[in-house]
Amino acid sequence: MDCCLLGTRVMTLFFTICYLLPFLSPVAPDSAYYKAFAAAAATNALRMQQRVGTVSFTREFFARLMLEDSCHYLFYAILFLTSAPVTMALLPISLFAALHAASQLVKLLTAIGHGGSFLACRLASIAQQHTTNCLGIIACGEIFLIPVLISMIFVGKASLFVPFVYYRFLTLRYASQRNPSTRQAFAQMRYSLDQVAASPNCPQIVRSLIYNSVAFISRLAPVA
Repeated sequence: MDCCLLGTRVMTLFFTICYLLPFLSPVAPDSAYYKAFAAAAATNALRMQQRVGTVSFTREFFARLMLEDSCHYLFYAILFLTSAPVTMALLPISLFAALHAASQLVKLLTAIGHGGSFLACRLASIAQQHTTNCLGIIACGEIFLIPVLISMIFVGKASLFVPFVYYRFLTLRYASQRNPSTRQAFAQMRYSLDQVAASPNCPQIVRSLIYNSVAFISRLAPVA
């Protein structure tokens, strides 16, 4: 299973690079984009199977399933597999793939007796140093996708249901028990906006807009 996960994560990274650097890619950009999400969907399906085990068609099982981060990102991958390409949407799946692939490669090198090699030490150091920053970048990227998806409706590249489905994904991330990065990102953004609004140099119209926007978004937030 771990080998399959490593393979799908490497494929996610490979196809993401192919999409972002089409002049170096043997794969057509659109094909690379959808293959990256297909690989991400496979990764999260495998990871979800690892986490929840045997499928059971009960209310308790589905409630437990909805708490799993891998379920959230399977949902995410399927949404973008069935939508027009959005380059920014590749950010979460590619960063997660890079972080987890690095950790798995370190475990593999350790298992075959090369845990002390330069490559293993370097990968372990990179994963340890940058995990928190990457999780924060992923959370911010997921939040800023909302206005991107809404704007796509007006140019005819997304249907009305896409932002609503994505909002559901975002509420699941906000309520995540294993990864609080989305809640932390929202809290940091709110703090920054409150600081701007509290400034004596902030025009009243901007201050009112900030407070009204924060109040509206706070009402939409689920109970974590």
